[in-house]
Amino acid sequence: MSIKINLGAWNSIFAVPSKVVDEGLKYSDGVKLKILLYVLRNSGSILDDDAISKGTGVNVTDIPEALDYWVSMDIFTKTDDIYTPVQSDNFKDFFFDAEMKATDNKINVIPNLEDERKAGLQKELISEETTEVSNKNEDVKPHFTVSRPQKPDFVFTSQRLAVDEELKFLVEEVQTSLGKVLSNSDISTLLMLKDTCGLPLDVILMLIQYCISIDKANMRTIEKIGVQWSDDGIYSVEAADNKIKQIMQTNKNFSIVSAAFGLKNVGSPTKKQLEYGDKWVGEWKFSHQMLREAYERCVDTKGTMNLRYIDGILKRWNADGIHSIEELQKKEKISSKVQIKSKSSYDIDELEKINTLDNL
Repeated sequence: MSIKINLGAWNSIFAVPSKVVDEGLKYSDGVKLKILLYVLRNSGSILDDDAISKGTGVNVTDIPEALDYWVSMDIFTKTDDIYTPVQSDNFKDFFFDAEMKATDNKINVIPNLEDERKAGLQKELISEETTEVSNKNEDVKPHFTVSRPQKPDFVFTSQRLAVDEELKFLVEEVQTSLGKVLSNSDISTLLMLKDTCGLPLDVILMLIQYCISIDKANMRTIEKIGVQWSDDGIYSVEAADNKIKQIMQTNKNFSIVSAAFGLKNVGSPTKKQLEYGDKWVGEWKFSHQMLREAYERCVDTKGTMNLRYIDGILKRWNADGIHSIEELQKKEKISSKVQIKSKSSYDIDELEKINTLDNL
């Protein structure tokens, strides 16, 4: 008598720490889970970014971010570009000993256990009951810089809204502030700012009020500024307040520049234009009159407005300590006299030479 059992997909299994589900799943998204599962499934293989991207469909630029997320969740540790599975007492019984070495954008997963022992561990994992793992920093929400954050999908957002009291409160406050009912897409944006970007609720609410104050209370602008605040490390009310003051001062500086140049309907100034405004008005302290003088001299010379040329004029004036029309006129008057005196001396010398030749 012979028996053959076909386990199908269960013929090939690999270990996944229960902490991934117990804690990591709450703040992760599909991209991060794809990367984790693919790396665990290919233990013992050398993986580069292209291979991971091809195997998961994830953009190569999102791979380092995903790995860093699992480091923040204490699934991996990272030292000198070497990824190593966490070997605490909570994990050593069910997570195989392996090193993930990252070299030149390649990840090498090297098992330290013999195949027999690893197979035994994997069988134990199937029948072993899930062990709750305590989080050392349970009050601190994990945060990592996001270059292109992923918004949660409809199902996940709905599930979170049903059980997350903080998210419910945030949605209610934002709906009141904006005077409209938020769509599921709007709520997913708030959830992304809260969980993925790590912005506290009071900071998000300050962000909403700021966007309302500048007449840009739409989710696209809120998301864009929120991600930027996250990248800039704006995680407190004080930091948010300072950031808002900085933005308002930068806009004020550029408004002085645009008024001096006679610019109308500027719209959204570019980053470079704002930098010029901060430098000319905020740093060098030039007045409306001096900015206008530099603008007119640029147009007289170039025939058009050229910010780089104007910057050169103002840079020279600032180096010479000239910050008013009176100081500029005085400086140029002195320079004019020196030039006239120099030319007069030259003419006298030439006349003396001519007279000398006539007398020969």
